[in-house]
Amino acid sequence: MEKLFQQTLIMGTLFNQSPRAYCKVEISDIDNFLENAVRLAEKYHINVSDVIAAKSALEQERSNNLYVKNGDTFDEQMTGFGELIQELNRVMEPD
Repeated sequence: MEKLFQQTLIMGTLFNQSPRAYCKVEISDIDNFLENAVRLAEKYHINVSDVIAAKSALEQERSNNLYVKNGDTFDEQMTGFGELIQELNRVMEPD
């Protein structure tokens, strides 16, 4: 019974979460971004502002995807807490 309880403690993201990869953006990144924006604008015969707007749309989509992933992780963790509480209840109930 104790082994079952210990196995319940080992959940996906709750106790085995991998470290976050923080991305630092520097002012020097603007040069690279603008060079790519100009290149894409020339390739597709559009304005640089249109390339920047497209990049902004992609960033919004990425942000939405991260929001959903965070919600999924939260749901998994809450399920795990619920299971732990149920197991504690079961273990603590008198026979």
